Amino acid sequence: MQNKFDNNNFEIDTEQAKKYAFRVRLREVFTDGLFTLVKWNFLFVICSLPIVTIAPAVAALFNCTNLQVTDDRPQFSASKWFFASFKAACRKMFVPGIFFTLANIVLVFGFAFYLKLAGTSAVYIPLASFSLLALVIIWAVAIHAFPMIFRETDFDAGIVSTNDKNLTEIAKEAAALALTKTKATAIVLILGFAVVTAQFLFFPASTPVVLTLGFALPAQAAALAHTEPEIIDM
Repeated sequence: MQNKFDNNNFEIDTEQAKKYAFRVRLREVFTDGLFTLVKWNFLFVICSLPIVTIAPAVAALFNCTNLQVTDDRPQFSASKWFFASFKAACRKMFVPGIFFTLANIVLVFGFAFYLKLAGTSAVYIPLASFSLLALVIIWAVAIHAFPMIFRETDFDAGIVSTNDKNLTEIAKEAAALALTKTKATAIVLILGFAVVTAQFLFFPASTPVVLTLGFALPAQAAALAHTEPEIIDM
């Protein structure tokens, strides 16, 4: 519902004003904050190299982009911000994160394997479809769950604290949020899968993209879907 103020034929549509303000903030993120995104992307790649730390690294990246979109930026360096989030995520979800990573690896290779076999027999089509559907569901929840792992950030002390709720409760709330923000979530998933898949298909030629914005941009899109779904309807 839109609220309007009329004074001497001057009318303000608060819903449109909110969208305009968010568009301005979006331009700031992708101009003034572009170098920050590059730094976060590089730190994410470095922190993901051990493989077992991929999930905490994703959570840290999502937390950083989420706070940047909401204009809740700290006074200390972007690197310190990322590492504080990464350490907090490791404490909260290191072991579950390993299972999260393994599940994704199995589903990705399962989808590729069954998709290849589907060319020889239609029997494998449902298996490929199931693998893809499982990936979609996991990430539809994940793009909302990762930012919800964190509770608050003490910018002065450089400390990031995590949510007191357990991961199961966070996942349930994230799933409900994904259903509420279906359109925004779906668009981000499509864009994210397309960008990440293209990087792996064209690797190593895509190395410059992987090291600069290849993961930060999908994370930024996820932050937009998590915080401001109305941007999708503009």
